Amino acid sequence: MLKRLTRRKLLAGAGFAAASIPRSGARAADPWPSKPIRVVMPFGAGGSMDVLSRLLAPIVSEQLGQSVVVENRAGATGTVAMAYVASAPADGYTLMFTGSSYPIISLLMPNLPFTMDAFTPLSRLTIGPTILCVPSQLGIKTIAEFVAAAKARPGKWSYGSSGIGTSVHLGGELFKMDAGVDLAHVPYRATPAIVADLLEQRLQMSVLGVTDVRQYILSGQVRGLALSHTERMPEFPDIPTFREVGYPNVRASNDFGIAMRSDTPAPIKARIEEAYRAAVRRPEVVQRLTDIGLIVVATSSAEFSRVLAEDTARYVEVIRKANIKLE
Repeated sequence: MLKRLTRRKLLAGAGFAAASIPRSGARAADPWPSKPIRVVMPFGAGGSMDVLSRLLAPIVSEQLGQSVVVENRAGATGTVAMAYVASAPADGYTLMFTGSSYPIISLLMPNLPFTMDAFTPLSRLTIGPTILCVPSQLGIKTIAEFVAAAKARPGKWSYGSSGIGTSVHLGGELFKMDAGVDLAHVPYRATPAIVADLLEQRLQMSVLGVTDVRQYILSGQVRGLALSHTERMPEFPDIPTFREVGYPNVRASNDFGIAMRSDTPAPIKARIEEAYRAAVRRPEVVQRLTDIGLIVVATSSAEFSRVLAEDTARYVEVIRKANIKLE
């Protein structure tokens, strides 16, 4: 469990100085961009989001004619990075990558030193489908079989996630509510530990990214029962979507996008949105991301905002009913 965050801790982690009051926008006379652009990462190096940000940085740099520097500012479920960006000048030189928990962070941590209105989402660049998995040794082949077996053992089976408040945790809670099953939630710090416990049947279920579980499905050690995506994946044609198996409200996708200060001048926001959408659509980028389980969508800012609003509406009730908090 995270320690309770205070305004002082968050702003200190973000490198905020009381004397540095952000400007409301770049001066009209300033050519943009005229200096390096900083891309803030809310999590540590090495993950899929970090890979995506560093893959796109040199392409966007080429398009904009300035260096694009990726900077990891991990901590407090991404809020250290968010506080940093919220305190930066709204001049287009600081933006951030966002994860699936971006729209719900204020629901989990109501005492943040910023509001979500401080940010404008620019593009949902990729989505990362996830798969509800069970150990093959469990002998269960369908969601219906899993639900029936779990109902026969209320509170005795458990599922693992990559942490409290993550998209896969909330997706698991949505599934529990919709299916009417009682499963104990076990949060983990690292995905390999989830897979290990799943293989040893210390867990009976988990929702995992395609890359994390691909080899185990193909080897027959793990069985995928439902896919969090709009349609079946060619790689796994026999795994139905949650909608197909009767749970259309369940969503646990690992989405990555970009956002920046909402009061940044509109022309600058438009240029950054265009640059990132073009970069992520390059064929060589699409192939590289496919290999790590990400699907390129490169939505508009308006479309990204709509999806975030839908996710917030979907999760607000499950957060309330399950009493999920980050302290």
